[in-house]
Amino acid sequence: MTTFDLLDVPTPGPLRVPAVHERTLGNGLRVLATRRTSTPLAEVCLSVPFAHADPAAAVLLAGALSDSSRVQDRARAMGGGLSAAVDADRLRVAGSVLADQLPDFLALLGEVVTDPAYPADEFGLAVDTAVQGTIGVLASPVHHVAEALNTRMFGDHPYGLPIPRPEDFRRTSRDAVRALHAERVRPSGAGLVLAGDFDPVAASDLVEHALGGWRPGPEVPMRPPGPWVPGRSIVDEPGLPQSLLRMAMPAPRYDATDYPALALAAMVFGGYFSSRLVQNIREEKGFSYSPRSTLLHVAQAHLATVSLDVVTANTAAAVEEVHAELTRMTDRPVTPPELDRARRYAVGTLRLRLATLTGLAATLCELDLHGLPVAWLAGHDARLAAVTPDEVTAAAREYLTPEKAVTVLLCDEKRAYPAAR
Repeated sequence: MTTFDLLDVPTPGPLRVPAVHERTLGNGLRVLATRRTSTPLAEVCLSVPFAHADPAAAVLLAGALSDSSRVQDRARAMGGGLSAAVDADRLRVAGSVLADQLPDFLALLGEVVTDPAYPADEFGLAVDTAVQGTIGVLASPVHHVAEALNTRMFGDHPYGLPIPRPEDFRRTSRDAVRALHAERVRPSGAGLVLAGDFDPVAASDLVEHALGGWRPGPEVPMRPPGPWVPGRSIVDEPGLPQSLLRMAMPAPRYDATDYPALALAAMVFGGYFSSRLVQNIREEKGFSYSPRSTLLHVAQAHLATVSLDVVTANTAAAVEEVHAELTRMTDRPVTPPELDRARRYAVGTLRLRLATLTGLAATLCELDLHGLPVAWLAGHDARLAAVTPDEVTAAAREYLTPEKAVTVLLCDEKRAYPAAR
């Protein structure tokens, strides 16, 4: 029986950067269209700025758009589907459809954003759906710790606000949702990505026909979060069978000069199965099934995060090991084999993502959100290849330090730390 070694995997060939046709309509809508002939489908993703919108009204707006029976029946008749979701930054309306149905699908999308019906009989269903979904989320410890971490990091900034409660949905009227749509669902600052089996220029012409008459409005910029204040909080939840640790540290933007080094440092630390954190916490000590670290980017925040769920009895030891592994990123510098494995994993992951139609569209949306040109992808491999072990250590010392972290531990405190009682 042979042991699999990532070092035996051949280095992938050159990254094939998708050719993208870009156009900005007269109303400000940015259109990015790219051809992928592997499947006879078209993936469509519309992203609209939605900063500082009323959270309950925004959620109901997205739910009413995507759950409308009229809209879904028409989308299914085209061999596709349509969904909508909202967060503190953006409203996203997305779907996939048979490529030859793209003209009709874009016409439907145009109706959804410019002339929504919001039927009174369906709005009540949207409220009920939001209420039931929220009840389920609020019962989850994963949500409890995430909400506590966000509040601790961002305070009264929209990123730190709790999700709407059932009573917030019940008191939000249909008129309020329609008013929010009229005010904020506008093409100003919005982007539309299309990927699929079609001619990109012709597809952009279809967008112009379907959405060229969409009237612009004022764009509301997201205010930046306040200053970063590190600290540690314990959220006591008696009877909880396991403890949930969440950490976040400020990170640079994608286009920062030291971002490639940090990306590889985070990978070596806890970004994949062969990482130090996983080998220590899971394989050697058996504390947690899936400890992990990732880099998270939203419009106004860039974070290095650590996540760990551990049985209550091992809480103190597991937290201590997470801190120790972070410290070892500078005390025990990354070795060339570690760096090579992490680099190959990062290179391969991007190729896998771009290999699917959904992943391709999502990547283009991510680039557009952060103001990066598609050509930025072309330098991805070279940027990672240029990173040295010393640069990885320097990035870890700058960004992956417990002293700079906001840390929240959700646990049964009495059982997790009995000696402190």
